[in-house]
Amino acid sequence: MQHQMLKAGRWSLALLPLSLAVHQAVAQDNQTELEVERIMVTAQKRGENMQEVPLALSVLSGKELERGNLQNLQDLQFSVPNLSMSVMSAFTTTVNLRGIPSNPNGVFNSGASPGLGIYIDGVVYSRPTGFNQELSNIEQVEVLRGPQGTLFGQNTNLGVVSITTKKPSGDSEAKLKLDAGNYGLKKANAYVSGGLVDGVLAASISGFTVTRDGYQDNQAENNRFFDDDRDGGRVQLRFTPDSQLTLDISADWLKDTSTPPARKLTDYAAGLGYIGVLSQQQAIADQLVDGADQVKANKEDAYGLRDHWGTDATLSYRFGSGHEFKSISARKVYDSLLANDADGTSLRLSSSIESENNQQFTQEFQLISPTDSSFRYVAGLYYLDNDAVNLQRFFSPTGIRGIPTGLTAPYPTSFALPANSGVEIDGQVQTQSSAFFTNLTQDLTEQLTAFAGLRYSTVDKDMQFSQGGYETSLPGFYLLNYVDIPLTRQSQSDDFLSWTTGLNYSLNADLHFYGKVAKGFKEGGYSFRPQSAASVGGDITKPQIGFGREQVLSYEFGAKTDLWQRRARLNLAAFYLDYQDIQTLVVDDNGVNQIVNGPSATSQGLEAELTLKLASNWSVKSSLGYADAHFDEFSNCHAVDDCSGNQLPGSAKWTVTLASHLELPQLGSWAPYWAIDSSYRSAMYSESRNLAATQLGSNLLVNSQLGLVSDDGRIEVALWAKNLLDREYLVYQTDKATSDLNFSTSVYGPPRTYGVSFSYHFY
Repeated sequence: MQHQMLKAGRWSLALLPLSLAVHQAVAQDNQTELEVERIMVTAQKRGENMQEVPLALSVLSGKELERGNLQNLQDLQFSVPNLSMSVMSAFTTTVNLRGIPSNPNGVFNSGASPGLGIYIDGVVYSRPTGFNQELSNIEQVEVLRGPQGTLFGQNTNLGVVSITTKKPSGDSEAKLKLDAGNYGLKKANAYVSGGLVDGVLAASISGFTVTRDGYQDNQAENNRFFDDDRDGGRVQLRFTPDSQLTLDISADWLKDTSTPPARKLTDYAAGLGYIGVLSQQQAIADQLVDGADQVKANKEDAYGLRDHWGTDATLSYRFGSGHEFKSISARKVYDSLLANDADGTSLRLSSSIESENNQQFTQEFQLISPTDSSFRYVAGLYYLDNDAVNLQRFFSPTGIRGIPTGLTAPYPTSFALPANSGVEIDGQVQTQSSAFFTNLTQDLTEQLTAFAGLRYSTVDKDMQFSQGGYETSLPGFYLLNYVDIPLTRQSQSDDFLSWTTGLNYSLNADLHFYGKVAKGFKEGGYSFRPQSAASVGGDITKPQIGFGREQVLSYEFGAKTDLWQRRARLNLAAFYLDYQDIQTLVVDDNGVNQIVNGPSATSQGLEAELTLKLASNWSVKSSLGYADAHFDEFSNCHAVDDCSGNQLPGSAKWTVTLASHLELPQLGSWAPYWAIDSSYRSAMYSESRNLAATQLGSNLLVNSQLGLVSDDGRIEVALWAKNLLDREYLVYQTDKATSDLNFSTSVYGPPRTYGVSFSYHFY
């Protein structure tokens, strides 16, 4: 593993444009031009220098997002240490932070709550189907690692991604950016802002549209999968009647009809899928294709829809004493539907349709003390009302005939799955949660500061669930024992006390050290997935599909340093996470998957982020993350396999990033630049048993951009490429041993893409 990491580092270093830097006169640079930029963050609800905040956090500016061609949330994993995402499509983004999965049983399991908080302008998206937002017209992104429940409204035991959009102002401004690239890419992003009433009312509107042909070549129907077709935008108003009061009102929308990727058949065993192919008088070997971008699938069974909209209002009032009161009210509605051709063949043996209709209302009140006091605090009240309706169907469109029963005459020797037979799930969860949280900071001396936080949370979940079984041609016999489960109504209520405490020591203005301990919780829920009679405890009238809360004790020590006359910034964090009753995905040999409270688990590791200003025209940014996340004793995870000591699902031990931005010698009235970045992620497993066939191998991705900026900054033209080395890497893989079809299937990430962008900025 270390050899792979070092190899990745050599590749990245080899790509740095060192030869071009020789032509720059470092000695002529003044000290200000050589200093690393000071970054202001709002992680603790007030504007602060990032270096003085006792948190492990990564920050990306709007300019970095544009220059790095980071288009949506899933692209952040290539810039943040110990952040990994398994991305089947924009609809199914599974997040892992510091080795711990946020939603271990998929985004369409409405019965489970995420461990990661995604915030846009202070408003949380409580369901992971709303996670993968477009990063369009963004001011800044802050990624906070570790439990953050004493600073943010939503309970989060993994961390927070806080996205801040550009706010309207009285200054007239407009920007248009156009992209065109291979695979028929066409993208437009526009932003207009200005004053409506001088000094009192300002407004902005932004919008984007993206279309792109699919990456996957479907050899069965001569069409393509894995395309993009989405558009959206945001309208904002800012009302400032005086210097004390600010009211921000926002409305946003997103429409996405992109086609998801098709699964590629890679291996098979004698079983249900093999019989299905033979029953249609086909040879299974003919369903195998070679290239990573080649599949055999049915476009009829693959489609998607995301329909999101929301409104929010943030009222901020600053008293004469310096105290600030905030009210954040929001309503979000996001409907998502994903249909997949699940068998990896052209024969329509197995398909799935999953949907979630989600409505949420959140209200948060904050009281923030003055910044210049020796005693500072943030206090908040939070309320969430979330209603998620979940429909799932897993079925065989064509049916399968001639499945042997193993019996002899006069008993039935075979049975069939009728066309369109399948298992259907109808579920709904209503969640109401409330919390009081506070974070206190006391300056003990000019150098030493103590801080502590407290959170009290209550959560109530009301659930209803029913299942239509997978009926066969044999009366009373269900495929895989996926039986009828009558409508059941169940409830969970819980309350818990989270806390954090620590010390922050500033040796001088450039050297800061901190240590903290935090206790966090993640509420329990329900497994909304197809269930067998055995998996629900044997009594279908009282199905056992619930699981309890998990808890974590987090230890973190960090150092934030500006070095070499502030030409270098090195931030370090070491962590140890002690999990109890961790919510874990388990899969039996029939493919039944559930969330259970596993045993204890441990994740320990480190994070390093380095920024260098090598010259006034050359900056380098790098990060390294190491997370050793494993189960402790877990002998009962499977009927045969012992999972004790196994790597947690979705956990990559190593993440490494390296980026360079170089401003090249002036070309007339144009300023050229070259940006290049690389990211490495080590291998990870998609399930607890750590089966070799479900391992997603390591990957190294390199992106680059070569651009020109006009002297007045109004025009920018750039050539860009993503996955420059055209690396083939897996984003999804199943094993024939745990598949109900006994098929192994896989999905590869996007190949090399390239294009040109044009931006015009109106001032």
